[in-house]
Amino acid sequence: GTYPPNDFGLYDMAGNVWEWCSDWYREDYFKESPKDNPRGPDDPGTKRKVQKGGSFLCSENYCARYKAGARHSGEMEDAADHIGFRCVKDAR
Repeated sequence: GTYPPNDFGLYDMAGNVWEWCSDWYREDYFKESPKDNPRGPDDPGTKRKVQKGGSFLCSENYCARYKAGARHSGEMEDAADHIGFRCVKDAR
């Protein structure tokens, strides 16, 4: 890796691509979400999914605030060379 591993022993987890997550997106959701495993709002009109991380296309002044937990959103049909996905497993 280019940088030292994170606390989980994983290398280069930020800045590669925006990563699709299965969570539904609403900008203010985390003000009311459960602390453990928030999956997004259960709103019938919600059509956006969470994207996390940041992309290699981000300029330094635009993406300086991004980290692995940064949240963004996109339409489920969106596709580009700077959007990937995140494989995850519940910790339980």
